[in-house]
Amino acid sequence: MFMGRSKFRFILPFVLGLSLFMVLLLVVQMPPTAAQVSGTPEPVAYLPLVLRDGTPPTPTPPPIEPGAPWLEQSTITISSYQYDHPDCLIATFPGDFVYPYPRINHDCVFQKPRADRTFEAITLHNSYVAVTVLPEMGGRLYRWQDKVTGRQLLYANSVLKPTAWGWRGWWLASGGIEWAFPTDEHGLNEYRPWDFTTEVLSDIVSITVSDVEDQTGMTVGATISLDRDHIYMTLAPFVVNDTAVSHTYQYWLNAMIALGDNTTNDQTEFIIPATEVQVHSRDANASYLPSAGDWMNWPEHNGRFFQIYGTWTHYLGFFAPNLNAGFTGVYDHTAQQGIVRVFDVAQMPGNKFFGPANLEPNLYTIDDSVYVEMWSSGVTPDFWTYVNLGAGQSKSWTERWYPVSHLGTFDMANEFGALRVDEISTGAEIGLQVTAITTGTLSLLVDGTQMASWPGPFAPEQTVDLVWERPLGLVGSLTVQLLDAHNQIMIAFAP
Repeated sequence: MFMGRSKFRFILPFVLGLSLFMVLLLVVQMPPTAAQVSGTPEPVAYLPLVLRDGTPPTPTPPPIEPGAPWLEQSTITISSYQYDHPDCLIATFPGDFVYPYPRINHDCVFQKPRADRTFEAITLHNSYVAVTVLPEMGGRLYRWQDKVTGRQLLYANSVLKPTAWGWRGWWLASGGIEWAFPTDEHGLNEYRPWDFTTEVLSDIVSITVSDVEDQTGMTVGATISLDRDHIYMTLAPFVVNDTAVSHTYQYWLNAMIALGDNTTNDQTEFIIPATEVQVHSRDANASYLPSAGDWMNWPEHNGRFFQIYGTWTHYLGFFAPNLNAGFTGVYDHTAQQGIVRVFDVAQMPGNKFFGPANLEPNLYTIDDSVYVEMWSSGVTPDFWTYVNLGAGQSKSWTERWYPVSHLGTFDMANEFGALRVDEISTGAEIGLQVTAITTGTLSLLVDGTQMASWPGPFAPEQTVDLVWERPLGLVGSLTVQLLDAHNQIMIAFAP
Protein backbone atom coordinates (compact mmCIF):
# COMPACT_ATOMS: atom_id res chain seq x y z
CA MET A 1 0.00 0.00 0.00
CA PHE A 2 1.12 3.57 -0.49
CA MET A 3 0.44 6.94 1.00
CA GLY A 4 -2.59 8.63 -0.42
CA ARG A 5 -3.71 5.73 -2.55
CA SER A 6 -7.27 5.89 -1.13
CA LYS A 7 -7.96 8.87 -3.37
CA PHE A 8 -7.87 6.48 -6.32
CA ARG A 9 -10.79 4.43 -5.05
CA PHE A 10 -13.92 4.85 -7.14
CA ILE A 11 -16.47 2.14 -6.41
CA LEU A 12 -17.50 0.78 -3.01
CA PRO A 13 -20.67 -1.16 -3.75
CA PHE A 14 -20.83 -3.07 -0.46
CA VAL A 15 -21.35 -1.56 2.99
CA LEU A 16 -21.01 -4.26 5.62
CA GLY A 17 -20.22 -4.06 9.31
CA LEU A 18 -19.76 -6.64 12.01
CA SER A 19 -22.26 -5.01 14.33
CA LEU A 20 -24.93 -4.80 11.64
CA PHE A 21 -23.96 -7.57 9.20
CA MET A 22 -26.02 -7.85 6.03
CA VAL A 23 -26.34 -11.28 4.54
CA LEU A 24 -25.65 -11.12 0.81
CA LEU A 25 -28.72 -11.81 -1.26
CA LEU A 26 -28.75 -15.02 -3.23
CA VAL A 27 -30.64 -14.32 -6.42
CA VAL A 28 -31.64 -17.30 -8.45
CA GLN A 29 -30.95 -16.98 -12.19
CA MET A 30 -31.55 -19.46 -14.98
CA PRO A 31 -29.01 -18.76 -17.76
CA PRO A 32 -29.34 -21.19 -20.66
CA THR A 33 -26.33 -23.24 -21.60
CA ALA A 34 -25.67 -25.81 -24.28
CA ALA A 35 -26.54 -28.52 -21.77
CA GLN A 36 -29.67 -26.72 -20.55
CA VAL A 37 -31.63 -25.92 -23.69
CA SER A 38 -34.53 -27.86 -22.24
CA GLY A 39 -35.38 -29.09 -18.78
CA THR A 40 -34.78 -27.30 -15.47
CA PRO A 41 -31.60 -25.23 -15.28
CA GLU A 42 -29.38 -25.32 -12.22
CA PRO A 43 -29.77 -22.20 -10.03
CA VAL A 44 -26.95 -19.66 -10.12
CA ALA A 45 -26.42 -17.26 -7.20
CA TYR A 46 -24.77 -13.89 -7.65
CA LEU A 47 -23.85 -10.87 -5.60
CA PRO A 48 -26.06 -7.78 -5.26
CA LEU A 49 -24.84 -4.22 -5.48
CA VAL A 50 -25.42 -2.27 -2.25
CA LEU A 51 -24.95 1.49 -2.54
CA ARG A 52 -23.56 3.73 0.20
CA ASP A 53 -26.45 6.20 0.09
CA GLY A 54 -29.05 3.67 1.19
CA THR A 55 -30.81 3.30 -2.15
CA PRO A 56 -32.32 -0.14 -2.78
CA PRO A 57 -29.95 -2.89 -3.91
CA THR A 58 -29.62 -3.25 -7.66
CA PRO A 59 -28.58 -6.70 -8.83
CA THR A 60 -25.52 -6.91 -11.02
CA PRO A 61 -25.75 -9.04 -14.18
CA PRO A 62 -25.57 -12.77 -13.53
CA PRO A 63 -22.18 -14.43 -13.93
CA ILE A 64 -21.03 -15.23 -17.43
CA GLU A 65 -21.56 -18.92 -18.12
CA PRO A 66 -18.21 -19.97 -19.63
CA GLY A 67 -18.46 -21.57 -23.05
CA ALA A 68 -15.96 -23.48 -25.13
CA PRO A 69 -13.04 -21.33 -26.33
CA TRP A 70 -12.66 -20.80 -30.05
CA LEU A 71 -10.25 -19.53 -32.71
CA GLU A 72 -10.80 -16.87 -35.36
CA GLN A 73 -8.67 -16.15 -38.45
CA SER A 74 -8.67 -12.69 -40.05
CA THR A 75 -6.30 -9.93 -41.16
CA ILE A 76 -5.10 -6.65 -39.69
CA THR A 77 -3.86 -3.77 -41.84
CA ILE A 78 -1.37 -1.26 -40.42
CA SER A 79 0.16 1.81 -42.06
CA SER A 80 3.90 1.28 -42.33
CA TYR A 81 7.14 2.96 -43.18
CA GLN A 82 9.16 0.87 -45.63
CA TYR A 83 11.75 -0.17 -43.07
CA ASP A 84 12.71 -3.28 -45.04
CA HIS A 85 12.90 -1.66 -48.49
CA PRO A 86 15.99 -3.01 -50.33
CA ASP A 87 17.23 0.55 -50.89
CA CYS A 88 17.29 1.19 -47.15
CA LEU A 89 18.77 -2.02 -45.76
CA ILE A 90 22.41 -2.03 -44.67
CA ALA A 91 24.07 -5.44 -44.70
CA THR A 92 26.15 -6.46 -41.68
CA PHE A 93 29.28 -8.59 -41.54
CA PRO A 94 30.99 -10.95 -39.08
CA GLY A 95 32.22 -8.99 -36.09
CA ASP A 96 29.10 -6.84 -35.95
CA PHE A 97 27.13 -7.68 -32.79
CA VAL A 98 23.90 -7.99 -34.78
CA TYR A 99 25.28 -9.98 -37.73
CA PRO A 100 23.64 -11.38 -39.87
CA TYR A 101 20.66 -9.07 -39.20
CA PRO A 102 20.48 -5.86 -41.25
CA ARG A 103 20.77 -2.32 -40.10
CA ILE A 104 18.84 0.41 -41.91
CA ASN A 105 19.33 3.88 -43.33
CA HIS A 106 16.72 5.88 -41.43
CA ASP A 107 16.86 8.83 -43.84
CA CYS A 108 16.11 6.48 -46.71
CA VAL A 109 13.17 4.96 -44.85
CA PHE A 110 11.57 8.27 -43.94
CA GLN A 111 11.95 9.66 -47.46
CA LYS A 112 9.81 6.89 -48.89
CA PRO A 113 6.01 7.03 -48.68
CA ARG A 114 4.22 4.92 -46.12
CA ALA A 115 2.25 1.94 -47.34
CA ASP A 116 -0.39 -0.29 -45.76
CA ARG A 117 0.71 -3.76 -44.68
CA THR A 118 -1.78 -6.53 -44.12
CA PHE A 119 -0.95 -9.27 -41.62
CA GLU A 120 -2.62 -12.59 -40.95
CA ALA A 121 -4.26 -12.44 -37.52
CA ILE A 122 -5.09 -15.42 -35.30
CA THR A 123 -7.46 -14.57 -32.44
CA LEU A 124 -8.09 -16.84 -29.46
CA HIS A 125 -11.41 -16.31 -27.68
CA ASN A 126 -13.10 -17.42 -24.51
CA SER A 127 -16.03 -15.85 -22.69
CA TYR A 128 -13.83 -13.30 -20.92
CA VAL A 129 -10.98 -12.21 -23.20
CA ALA A 130 -9.76 -12.20 -26.79
CA VAL A 131 -6.08 -12.50 -27.72
CA THR A 132 -4.81 -11.70 -31.23
CA VAL A 133 -1.43 -12.90 -32.52
CA LEU A 134 0.37 -11.70 -35.66
CA PRO A 135 2.73 -14.52 -36.70
CA GLU A 136 4.20 -12.41 -39.50
CA MET A 137 5.29 -9.74 -37.02
CA GLY A 138 7.62 -11.80 -34.88
CA GLY A 139 4.79 -13.94 -33.52
CA ARG A 140 3.71 -10.86 -31.59
CA LEU A 141 0.75 -11.03 -29.24
CA TYR A 142 -0.71 -7.88 -30.74
CA ARG A 143 -4.08 -7.38 -29.08
CA TRP A 144 -5.61 -8.44 -25.78
CA GLN A 145 -9.19 -7.42 -25.08
CA ASP A 146 -11.01 -7.55 -21.76
CA LYS A 147 -14.52 -8.53 -22.88
CA VAL A 148 -15.94 -7.54 -19.49
CA THR A 149 -15.03 -3.86 -20.00
CA GLY A 150 -14.51 -3.89 -23.76
CA ARG A 151 -11.06 -2.33 -23.39
CA GLN A 152 -7.92 -3.17 -25.33
CA LEU A 153 -5.13 -3.70 -22.79
CA LEU A 154 -2.05 -3.47 -25.00
CA TYR A 155 -0.63 -0.55 -26.91
CA ALA A 156 -1.22 -0.68 -30.68
CA ASN A 157 0.81 1.82 -32.66
CA SER A 158 -1.12 3.40 -35.53
CA VAL A 159 1.98 3.09 -37.70
CA LEU A 160 4.99 0.79 -38.02
CA LYS A 161 7.79 3.30 -37.56
CA PRO A 162 11.42 2.33 -36.93
CA THR A 163 12.91 3.99 -33.87
CA ALA A 164 16.66 4.33 -33.33
CA TRP A 165 16.49 1.98 -30.32
CA GLY A 166 17.69 -1.60 -30.03
CA TRP A 167 20.91 -3.35 -30.97
CA ARG A 168 20.24 -3.20 -34.72
CA GLY A 169 19.85 0.57 -34.46
CA TRP A 170 16.17 0.20 -35.33
CA TRP A 171 13.17 -1.26 -33.58
CA LEU A 172 9.46 -1.14 -34.34
CA ALA A 173 7.44 0.10 -31.37
CA SER A 174 4.42 -1.62 -32.86
CA GLY A 175 2.89 -2.56 -29.52
CA GLY A 176 1.54 -5.77 -28.02
CA ILE A 177 3.79 -8.34 -26.37
CA GLU A 178 7.02 -9.12 -28.19
CA TRP A 179 9.46 -12.00 -27.70
CA ALA A 180 12.97 -10.54 -27.28
CA PHE A 181 15.75 -13.03 -28.12
CA PRO A 182 18.73 -13.84 -28.06
CA THR A 183 20.05 -10.51 -26.72
CA ASP A 184 19.00 -8.03 -24.11
CA GLU A 185 16.79 -5.08 -25.02
CA HIS A 186 14.38 -5.96 -27.85
CA GLY A 187 16.30 -8.90 -29.31
CA LEU A 188 17.14 -9.34 -32.98
CA ASN A 189 14.41 -11.34 -34.74
CA GLU A 190 11.21 -9.75 -33.39
CA TYR A 191 10.35 -7.92 -36.64
CA ARG A 192 10.19 -10.81 -39.09
CA PRO A 193 7.69 -13.64 -39.75
CA TRP A 194 7.63 -16.58 -37.35
CA ASP A 195 6.11 -20.02 -37.85
CA PHE A 196 2.93 -20.94 -36.01
CA THR A 197 0.63 -23.83 -35.21
CA THR A 198 -2.78 -23.81 -33.52
CA GLU A 199 -4.75 -26.29 -31.45
CA VAL A 200 -8.45 -26.22 -30.62
CA LEU A 201 -9.85 -28.61 -28.02
CA SER A 202 -13.16 -28.65 -26.20
CA ASP A 203 -11.80 -26.76 -23.19
CA ILE A 204 -8.64 -25.00 -24.43
CA VAL A 205 -7.40 -23.16 -27.50
CA SER A 206 -3.78 -22.27 -28.17
CA ILE A 207 -1.29 -20.94 -30.68
CA THR A 208 2.44 -21.68 -30.69
CA VAL A 209 4.77 -19.26 -32.47
CA SER A 210 8.44 -20.05 -33.12
CA ASP A 211 11.52 -19.05 -35.09
CA VAL A 212 14.96 -20.53 -35.72
CA GLU A 213 17.14 -17.59 -34.74
CA ASP A 214 19.99 -16.82 -37.16
CA GLN A 215 22.86 -16.09 -34.76
CA THR A 216 22.49 -19.10 -32.49
CA GLY A 217 20.50 -21.54 -34.60
CA MET A 218 18.33 -22.15 -31.55
CA THR A 219 14.54 -22.34 -31.74
CA VAL A 220 12.75 -19.68 -29.74
CA GLY A 221 9.00 -19.57 -29.25
CA ALA A 222 5.99 -19.28 -27.01
CA THR A 223 2.63 -20.97 -26.60
CA ILE A 224 -0.33 -18.72 -25.81
CA SER A 225 -3.48 -20.44 -24.55
CA LEU A 226 -6.95 -19.73 -23.19
CA ASP A 227 -9.13 -22.25 -21.38
CA ARG A 228 -12.89 -22.14 -21.03
CA ASP A 229 -13.13 -21.28 -17.34
CA HIS A 230 -10.50 -18.63 -16.60
CA ILE A 231 -10.10 -14.98 -17.43
CA TYR A 232 -6.32 -15.37 -17.63
CA MET A 233 -4.20 -16.24 -20.63
CA THR A 234 -1.28 -18.61 -20.13
CA LEU A 235 2.06 -17.73 -21.72
CA ALA A 236 4.66 -20.49 -22.02
CA PRO A 237 7.91 -19.22 -23.62
CA PHE A 238 10.56 -21.75 -24.60
CA VAL A 239 14.03 -22.09 -26.13
CA VAL A 240 15.37 -25.31 -27.66
CA ASN A 241 19.04 -25.77 -28.55
CA ASP A 242 19.12 -28.33 -31.33
CA THR A 243 22.63 -27.31 -32.36
CA ALA A 244 25.85 -29.16 -31.55
CA VAL A 245 27.27 -26.44 -29.29
CA SER A 246 26.18 -24.31 -26.35
CA HIS A 247 25.08 -20.71 -26.82
CA THR A 248 24.78 -17.70 -24.54
CA TYR A 249 21.45 -15.91 -24.66
CA GLN A 250 18.74 -13.89 -22.99
CA TYR A 251 14.99 -14.24 -23.48
CA TRP A 252 12.47 -11.61 -22.40
CA LEU A 253 8.79 -10.84 -22.89
CA ASN A 254 8.09 -7.16 -23.40
CA ALA A 255 4.49 -6.01 -22.95
CA MET A 256 3.72 -2.51 -24.22
CA ILE A 257 0.72 -1.44 -22.13
CA ALA A 258 -1.81 1.34 -22.68
CA LEU A 259 -4.93 0.84 -20.56
CA GLY A 260 -6.65 4.14 -21.31
CA ASP A 261 -7.76 3.99 -24.93
CA ASN A 262 -4.27 3.45 -26.34
CA THR A 263 -2.57 5.90 -24.04
CA THR A 264 -1.09 6.00 -20.54
CA ASN A 265 -2.04 8.74 -18.10
CA ASP A 266 -0.48 10.17 -14.96
CA GLN A 267 -2.65 8.05 -12.65
CA THR A 268 -1.21 4.78 -13.89
CA GLU A 269 0.25 2.67 -11.08
CA PHE A 270 3.11 0.16 -11.26
CA ILE A 271 2.35 -2.65 -8.81
CA ILE A 272 5.57 -4.33 -7.69
CA PRO A 273 5.96 -6.28 -4.42
CA ALA A 274 9.51 -5.11 -3.72
CA THR A 275 11.36 -2.68 -1.47
CA GLU A 276 14.10 -1.77 -3.94
CA VAL A 277 14.70 -1.79 -7.68
CA GLN A 278 17.80 -1.52 -9.85
CA VAL A 279 18.07 1.28 -12.39
CA HIS A 280 18.72 0.18 -15.97
CA SER A 281 18.49 3.52 -17.74
CA ARG A 282 17.32 7.04 -17.00
CA ASP A 283 17.36 10.50 -18.46
CA ALA A 284 20.74 12.18 -17.99
CA ASN A 285 18.97 15.18 -16.46
CA ALA A 286 17.25 13.08 -13.79
CA SER A 287 19.93 13.69 -11.18
CA TYR A 288 17.49 12.73 -8.42
CA LEU A 289 17.71 9.13 -9.66
CA PRO A 290 20.60 6.68 -9.20
CA SER A 291 22.82 5.85 -12.15
CA ALA A 292 22.49 2.69 -14.23
CA GLY A 293 23.25 -0.39 -12.17
CA ASP A 294 22.58 1.33 -8.86
CA TRP A 295 19.64 0.63 -6.58
CA MET A 296 16.77 2.84 -5.44
CA ASN A 297 14.11 2.37 -2.78
CA TRP A 298 10.67 1.30 -3.95
CA PRO A 299 8.10 2.70 -4.07
CA GLU A 300 9.34 5.90 -2.40
CA HIS A 301 12.70 7.38 -3.33
CA ASN A 302 13.90 10.86 -2.40
CA GLY A 303 10.38 11.82 -1.30
CA ARG A 304 8.78 10.81 -4.58
CA PHE A 305 6.35 7.89 -4.97
CA PHE A 306 7.49 6.26 -8.19
CA GLN A 307 4.70 3.70 -8.36
CA ILE A 308 2.48 6.50 -9.72
CA TYR A 309 3.51 7.38 -13.26
CA GLY A 310 2.52 11.02 -12.84
CA THR A 311 5.53 11.53 -10.54
CA TRP A 312 7.92 10.66 -13.37
CA THR A 313 9.36 13.76 -15.01
CA HIS A 314 12.03 11.86 -16.94
CA TYR A 315 12.17 8.47 -18.62
CA LEU A 316 13.19 5.56 -16.43
CA GLY A 317 13.76 1.83 -16.79
CA PHE A 318 14.48 -0.49 -13.87
CA PHE A 319 14.70 -4.14 -12.86
CA ALA A 320 12.94 -5.73 -9.88
CA PRO A 321 14.77 -9.04 -9.34
CA ASN A 322 13.99 -9.38 -5.62
CA LEU A 323 10.23 -9.70 -5.43
CA ASN A 324 8.61 -10.90 -2.23
CA ALA A 325 5.63 -12.46 -4.06
CA GLY A 326 4.94 -13.91 -7.49
CA PHE A 327 3.07 -11.09 -9.20
CA THR A 328 3.47 -7.71 -10.85
CA GLY A 329 0.95 -5.44 -12.49
CA VAL A 330 -0.13 -2.12 -13.93
CA TYR A 331 -3.35 -0.30 -13.01
CA ASP A 332 -4.85 2.80 -14.65
CA HIS A 333 -6.90 4.56 -11.97
CA THR A 334 -8.60 6.84 -14.49
CA ALA A 335 -9.74 4.02 -16.77
CA GLN A 336 -10.28 1.74 -13.72
CA GLN A 337 -8.54 -0.99 -15.68
CA GLY A 338 -5.52 -3.09 -14.79
CA ILE A 339 -3.31 -6.00 -15.78
CA VAL A 340 -2.08 -8.72 -13.42
CA ARG A 341 0.86 -11.01 -14.18
CA VAL A 342 1.36 -14.05 -11.89
CA PHE A 343 4.13 -16.64 -11.81
CA ASP A 344 6.34 -18.81 -9.63
CA VAL A 345 8.64 -16.22 -8.08
CA ALA A 346 11.37 -18.83 -7.57
CA GLN A 347 11.45 -19.51 -11.32
CA MET A 348 11.20 -15.90 -12.55
CA PRO A 349 14.39 -13.87 -12.05
CA GLY A 350 13.60 -11.16 -14.59
CA ASN A 351 11.10 -8.34 -13.99
CA LYS A 352 11.54 -4.98 -15.67
CA PHE A 353 9.54 -1.78 -16.14
CA PHE A 354 9.99 1.22 -18.40
CA GLY A 355 8.16 4.50 -18.92
CA PRO A 356 9.09 7.02 -21.63
CA ALA A 357 7.83 10.01 -19.56
CA ASN A 358 9.51 13.00 -21.21
CA LEU A 359 10.41 11.19 -24.45
CA GLU A 360 8.35 12.62 -27.29
CA PRO A 361 5.89 10.22 -28.97
CA ASN A 362 7.19 11.29 -32.40
CA LEU A 363 10.22 9.13 -31.69
CA TYR A 364 8.07 6.03 -32.26
CA THR A 365 4.69 7.08 -33.70
CA ILE A 366 2.85 9.77 -35.67
CA ASP A 367 0.21 10.56 -33.04
CA ASP A 368 0.21 11.35 -29.32
CA SER A 369 -0.25 7.78 -28.06
CA VAL A 370 1.81 6.72 -25.04
CA TYR A 371 2.68 3.35 -23.52
CA VAL A 372 4.60 1.85 -20.62
CA GLU A 373 6.44 -1.46 -20.61
CA MET A 374 6.29 -4.48 -18.29
CA TRP A 375 8.94 -7.12 -19.03
CA SER A 376 9.53 -10.63 -17.73
CA SER A 377 12.18 -13.32 -18.09
CA GLY A 378 12.50 -16.83 -16.75
CA VAL A 379 16.16 -16.78 -17.77
CA THR A 380 18.04 -13.73 -16.48
CA PRO A 381 17.50 -11.03 -13.80
CA ASP A 382 18.77 -8.09 -15.86
CA PHE A 383 20.16 -7.04 -19.24
CA TRP A 384 23.77 -7.40 -18.10
CA THR A 385 23.57 -11.15 -17.47
CA TYR A 386 23.75 -13.83 -20.17
CA VAL A 387 23.40 -17.57 -19.56
CA ASN A 388 24.43 -20.68 -21.48
CA LEU A 389 22.12 -23.26 -22.98
CA GLY A 390 23.95 -26.46 -23.74
CA ALA A 391 23.61 -28.54 -26.88
CA GLY A 392 20.41 -30.58 -26.76
CA GLN A 393 19.02 -28.62 -23.82
CA SER A 394 15.88 -26.53 -23.55
CA LYS A 395 14.44 -23.88 -21.26
CA SER A 396 10.81 -22.96 -20.62
CA TRP A 397 8.61 -21.28 -18.06
CA THR A 398 4.96 -20.38 -17.54
CA GLU A 399 3.21 -17.20 -16.46
CA ARG A 400 -0.41 -16.10 -16.44
CA TRP A 401 -1.81 -12.67 -17.25
CA TYR A 402 -5.32 -11.42 -16.58
CA PRO A 403 -7.30 -8.17 -16.58
CA VAL A 404 -8.93 -6.57 -13.56
CA SER A 405 -11.27 -3.60 -13.41
CA HIS A 406 -12.83 -1.36 -10.76
CA LEU A 407 -10.51 -2.91 -8.19
CA GLY A 408 -8.60 0.26 -7.25
CA THR A 409 -5.27 -1.57 -7.05
CA PHE A 410 -4.19 -4.89 -5.54
CA ASP A 411 -1.90 -5.99 -2.72
CA MET A 412 -1.73 -9.70 -3.49
CA ALA A 413 -2.38 -11.73 -6.62
CA ASN A 414 -2.06 -15.30 -7.79
CA GLU A 415 -3.70 -17.64 -10.28
CA PHE A 416 -6.94 -17.54 -8.25
CA GLY A 417 -7.40 -13.79 -8.14
CA ALA A 418 -6.27 -10.34 -7.05
CA LEU A 419 -6.97 -8.95 -3.57
CA ARG A 420 -6.89 -5.43 -2.14
CA VAL A 421 -7.04 -4.73 1.60
CA ASP A 422 -6.81 -1.17 2.91
CA GLU A 423 -6.88 -0.78 6.67
CA ILE A 424 -8.58 2.54 7.51
CA SER A 425 -9.40 4.29 10.78
CA THR A 426 -12.90 2.80 10.93
CA GLY A 427 -12.09 -0.70 9.68
CA ALA A 428 -11.06 -1.94 6.26
CA GLU A 429 -11.88 -1.56 2.59
CA ILE A 430 -11.61 -4.79 0.61
CA GLY A 431 -11.56 -5.55 -3.10
CA LEU A 432 -11.42 -8.91 -4.84
CA GLN A 433 -11.48 -10.12 -8.41
CA VAL A 434 -11.28 -13.85 -9.11
CA THR A 435 -10.04 -15.56 -12.27
CA ALA A 436 -12.82 -18.17 -12.47
CA ILE A 437 -16.25 -18.72 -10.95
CA THR A 438 -15.36 -19.51 -7.35
CA THR A 439 -17.55 -21.20 -4.77
CA GLY A 440 -16.34 -20.32 -1.32
CA THR A 441 -16.14 -17.56 1.25
CA LEU A 442 -14.32 -14.28 1.65
CA SER A 443 -13.29 -14.10 5.29
CA LEU A 444 -11.91 -11.36 7.54
CA LEU A 445 -9.91 -12.28 10.64
CA VAL A 446 -8.68 -10.19 13.56
CA ASP A 447 -5.65 -11.71 15.27
CA GLY A 448 -6.52 -15.02 13.61
CA THR A 449 -10.17 -15.10 14.69
CA GLN A 450 -12.84 -14.82 12.02
CA MET A 451 -14.91 -11.71 12.56
CA ALA A 452 -16.81 -11.42 9.27
CA SER A 453 -17.43 -13.45 6.14
CA TRP A 454 -19.10 -12.99 2.77
CA PRO A 455 -20.30 -16.05 0.88
CA GLY A 456 -19.76 -16.68 -2.81
CA PRO A 457 -19.95 -17.66 -5.51
CA PHE A 458 -17.65 -15.01 -6.96
CA ALA A 459 -17.26 -14.42 -10.69
CA PRO A 460 -14.44 -12.89 -12.77
CA GLU A 461 -16.65 -10.17 -14.21
CA GLN A 462 -18.02 -9.07 -10.81
CA THR A 463 -15.49 -7.13 -8.76
CA VAL A 464 -16.14 -7.42 -5.03
CA ASP A 465 -15.63 -4.05 -3.33
CA LEU A 466 -16.78 -3.71 0.26
CA VAL A 467 -16.25 -1.97 3.58
CA TRP A 468 -15.92 -3.64 6.99
CA GLU A 469 -16.46 -1.47 10.06
CA ARG A 470 -14.39 -2.36 13.10
CA PRO A 471 -16.53 -2.57 16.28
CA LEU A 472 -15.56 -0.20 19.08
CA GLY A 473 -12.93 -1.71 21.34
CA LEU A 474 -11.89 -4.43 18.90
CA VAL A 475 -8.15 -4.30 18.33
CA GLY A 476 -5.78 -6.59 16.49
CA SER A 477 -4.20 -7.18 13.11
CA LEU A 478 -6.34 -7.95 10.09
CA THR A 479 -6.12 -10.74 7.56
CA VAL A 480 -8.45 -11.19 4.62
CA GLN A 481 -8.56 -14.53 2.84
CA LEU A 482 -10.55 -16.24 0.13
CA LEU A 483 -11.45 -19.81 1.03
CA ASP A 484 -12.61 -22.44 -1.42
CA ALA A 485 -15.56 -24.76 -0.86
CA HIS A 486 -13.31 -27.01 1.27
CA ASN A 487 -12.06 -24.10 3.42
CA GLN A 488 -8.63 -24.16 1.80
CA ILE A 489 -6.97 -20.76 1.45
CA MET A 490 -6.83 -19.61 -2.16
CA ILE A 491 -5.42 -16.11 -1.57
CA ALA A 492 -4.78 -14.05 1.55
CA PHE A 493 -3.31 -10.72 2.57
CA ALA A 494 -2.59 -8.98 5.88
CA PRO A 495 -2.04 -5.21 5.55
